[in-house]
This record gives sequence, C-alpha cells and structure tokens, in this order.
Amino acid sequence: MNTDYDPTIGYSPLECIDVEKVRKVIQVNKQIINEYYSPQDGDLILVAGAGRGDEAVLINQEFGIKTIGIDLNIARPALGEKSPGVVFQRQDLMALAFGNSVFSLVYSYHVIEHVTNHLVALRELCRVLKPGGVLFIGFPNKNRLLSYIGTSQRVSALEKLKWNINDYLFRFKGKFENKYGAHAGFSEQEFVREASKVFSVVHPVRNQYMLLKYGKLRGVIRALVSTGMAEIIFPSNYYICIKACL
Repeated sequence: MNTDYDPTIGYSPLECIDVEKVRKVIQVNKQIINEYYSPQDGDLILVAGAGRGDEAVLINQEFGIKTIGIDLNIARPALGEKSPGVVFQRQDLMALAFGNSVFSLVYSYHVIEHVTNHLVALRELCRVLKPGGVLFIGFPNKNRLLSYIGTSQRVSALEKLKWNINDYLFRFKGKFENKYGAHAGFSEQEFVREASKVFSVVHPVRNQYMLLKYGKLRGVIRALVSTGMAEIIFPSNYYICIKACL
C-alpha cells in the first residue's frame, strides 16, 4: 500500500479510510454544528471534499438531509451504490458549479489545506451558502508538534511516524506551507484573519471538539487550554463560519 504524501488527498489513499472512525468524527462534529444550525424543510448539505463519497453518505445518514458530495477525486462509495439522499459530483472547490445561496450547511473536513488557493475556495463556499448558512471546517493546526495520532485512516504507527518526520523536513526547509505541498494547515490566527474576509462570524470550536471526542481526558484538555499549550498540542483546528444575513 502506497501511503506517500499526495498534495491533493494527503498522506493516505482513499481506500485507507476507516468508515466507522469517520462516522464517530461526524457524530462529534454534528453535536457542535447543532448549536449553530437548525434544519429546515428543503435544506441541502454540501460536503466539500468528499473523497470517495463515504463521508457524504454518513453525513446524510446522521443529519437526515439531502446531501451533495463533491471532490476532484470523487468515486463510488464503499458504503453501497444506492444512497438515495446523496448526489456525487466531480467538482473543484475553487470553481463550484452551483448557483448562489443553495446550501444551508457546508461540511469541509481536512480539505482546505489541499486547495491551491484557500481564499478563493472560502469565497466559493460562502457564495453557495444561504444567508445565515453555516460552514463547519477543519484542517491541520500549523503550530502542532505532532499530528496524525487520531487519524481516521487504517495505517500503522510507523506510517504516522513517517508522516510526522516528513512534516518536520518541510519545516527545516522553510517550506511548511500549503502552497509547497506540505500538510501544514493554518494557525488559528491565520485562519481567522483569512476567513474573516469572507464570513461575518468565524468561531473557533477546536476545544469543544477535543472535549467531545476525548471525554475521558477532560481534565488534561482543560489544563492544556488554560495554560495555552493547546496551541501546540492539539493537532487540528476547527471552526464554525456563518454567512451574513441579508
């Protein structure tokens, strides 16, 4: 199995995805999203960067809302050919083939770091959202010391170690940036600055995500947050972004 880094999909091929781990992550994220998003009749969800499509199927199952999954690498999902509530399309996040104000919720999990121009992609995601619509977005924390510990991919500890070494090689070369093909992501300050150019609300929910996903470590997580160590220990950043109402 080839698990070398591919800038368009990350370190692992799509067939390495563990569907049940993805489902658990979506269930955690749904708890966060539910605080900002109230479903209405006729709503549509966009999964922006759906990989082979399994994520879109799982989101449709968890939310019970018609879902469109898009990706440059979209393929038939392993969860089955018949998914009546899901549509799959091959699309580029920087040039979406949708009209304005189509979706009530956009879900983008560890995708934006692979896009050539993240600001163009954010503007497109905002454009296709309805006024008051919600974007849930996650990506690697650029300030992290280690990553890939809780990945949803079926890979060995040795592979995870190799990926972390590769990240540090990018750092030592001064090229730990998405534009160089590194799996860098964004720091909290970077993303808030960029996303605030597009969305009226940019709200960090990383700490909430960690508490929900790792409930047994609540004391440790709260200590890391209170001391400021979360910024280098937590491997990813998560946000709720809301489009301005008319």
